[in-house]
Amino acid sequence: MSPNTGFTFRPRGKEQIELFRAGRIAGSMDLIYWRPLALKRHSDAPLFKEREEFLLHLLRRGSTRDRVQCVGGALLRAIDALGLATLRSLTAKDVDYAVKRIWTQKAERGTRFPGSFAAHLLRSHFTTFLRFHGKLKTRKLPRRPFAEELDSFSEFNRRRNLLPSSVESHRLKVRSFLQWYSLRGKGLSSLSIRCIDRFIATKQAAGWSSGTLSSAIQALRVFVRYGHSQGWCPDIADGIKAPYHSRLGVPPQGRAWTEVMQVLEATNGKDLTSVRAKAALSLFATYGLRSSEAARLLLSDFDWKKQTVTMRRTKRGCKQILPLASEVRQAVLNYIGMRPPCSFRHLFLTVKLPYRPVGKSSLYCLTSRRLRKLGVSSGCLGPHSIRHARAMQLLRDGSTVKEIGNFFGQRHPESPLFYAKFDVELLRSVADFKLEGLV
Repeated sequence: MSPNTGFTFRPRGKEQIELFRAGRIAGSMDLIYWRPLALKRHSDAPLFKEREEFLLHLLRRGSTRDRVQCVGGALLRAIDALGLATLRSLTAKDVDYAVKRIWTQKAERGTRFPGSFAAHLLRSHFTTFLRFHGKLKTRKLPRRPFAEELDSFSEFNRRRNLLPSSVESHRLKVRSFLQWYSLRGKGLSSLSIRCIDRFIATKQAAGWSSGTLSSAIQALRVFVRYGHSQGWCPDIADGIKAPYHSRLGVPPQGRAWTEVMQVLEATNGKDLTSVRAKAALSLFATYGLRSSEAARLLLSDFDWKKQTVTMRRTKRGCKQILPLASEVRQAVLNYIGMRPPCSFRHLFLTVKLPYRPVGKSSLYCLTSRRLRKLGVSSGCLGPHSIRHARAMQLLRDGSTVKEIGNFFGQRHPESPLFYAKFDVELLRSVADFKLEGLV
């Protein structure tokens, strides 16, 4: 039998995909489909450029070639079912219509029918494709009261060189007030202390804590002072008073150090999820990292020759170069050995495709889930509880308050005393130490 001269096999291995993810080579559809018939099928189908751009985006973000091929097949079926020749804006009902044309049923939540798994996947993939190109019609967003003033206020805070987290916090607190105030049908020129007092009373009745109210009032003062400078509202900032707030009324947020040690000992699996958790928990327990600080860690922050790690602290916005503890070094190296290949240089990535940097909520779930497995169900369960526990442990080991404050990247040198407020004996020893220094 004579060989098929029309067939040419051009394999594209992992090396080419990694070069594409690193930006070393240009991407095209033949990175995903290299067999002539498959490549011709996708090249001749409608919306080739749009599909190619989306599939290469998935490949660049860490999806495997097999998964991208499955997505490509689903897109072809959806486009054929809707008879699309050009990409136009579609709604969720249009996507459901495509699914119904193929399977005669909608892929609604909880429904099970022959082919339902593929139907749900097609619905998800095609929706993501439309959203990627900005062609998914969604419900009208609710009206944003005083949107221009709020945007101007956020820009003002950025010019003040506030950290992004502080800018967002101020924006959310002020937006909550403006939404409440807009229901009164008045402009900012009619703003009064009485209105702000009513807002405070309303949120107190709704269950806002004194700490949340205090931070909201602080943001409102800044907004009103800025609004007066812009001619929006009267000068009443100095008359805005927050309800009394004592930090002693806040329940303890730290875990016992024995619980932290138990969590570290219990996290000893060999799978990717457990190895990643071990590395994250080791960093929390050793350096008292906030979840945002751990999420920002990069591979380049670890200097393996000098045995140091660079931390970017959230509150002060400073960088710290700290010695790399041996147990942390081993845990991080174990995770890097299993870390999925990805163009992102963040240390911690998701464990499912497409791979991307983890967020603060993922690190909270990682911590709280393992604490609950030990039977811990009350109090704070996130990374911040381990941060508090680490501060208490350092105090008991004899570190000074100023040393702990500098180590944790805190603004006020006596902030670590807040961690010890529920431990009478520890507070007594700290007070004795300070008195001895004055004698």
